Amino acid sequence: MSTAQHHDNAGAVRFDRRRLQQVLLVLVVSVSLHVVPQWLAAWFDPALTMIALMVLDAVVFAAVARSIGGWRVALLLAFIFAFVYASRQQQFVAAPSVVLNLLLAAAFGFTLRDGAMPLISRIAAHSFGLEILTAPFAAYMRALTGVWALFFIAMAAASLVLALAAPFAWWSLFANVLSWPLVGVMFVGEWAFRRVFYPHLPAHSPLQIIASALAFPGARHA
Repeated sequence: MSTAQHHDNAGAVRFDRRRLQQVLLVLVVSVSLHVVPQWLAAWFDPALTMIALMVLDAVVFAAVARSIGGWRVALLLAFIFAFVYASRQQQFVAAPSVVLNLLLAAAFGFTLRDGAMPLISRIAAHSFGLEILTAPFAAYMRALTGVWALFFIAMAAASLVLALAAPFAWWSLFANVLSWPLVGVMFVGEWAFRRVFYPHLPAHSPLQIIASALAFPGARHA
């Protein structure tokens, strides 16, 4: 192991039990939004069941975290529930998925403007210190920020197309289940790409990268 790699690993944010619990909780909640409505489809409209579960999740989060933003999200989701119930248009349940992906794309993309530090550079600096941002690594982080912005735009587009043109169960499977493996593929694929084509750059593992993203203040207060 090179001296630079040893330094990077020594200062890395660890993917500890608490962060594992955070990831597992998100996965369980998201997958349940697909599985539970499909189980109850013989009795209830799965779109209404899904949005009702989303309202419940938002209310629980807002109450536990004492988050005003959480209550606003719950209120917005309740409005979507009422609209879907009145209109019987299942595709409107896709609105939170599409909007969330577009907001994530904007969060990455807006940091690429002149004079701003790209979002992934901010995450790296927060976890490993500003000294890690050498000129080559900073250029790579800027390009990677753009890739993530494009990824979330593609996710929003796919969610919208499936909501409008495919059966509701297909959209639900993509939005609530398959989206997470796709995010995982992005983390692992980027790590492999960096190791093969940019071996001189810091080689943090996918778990270290995920831990750094979770530890970033913007992620904690989202």
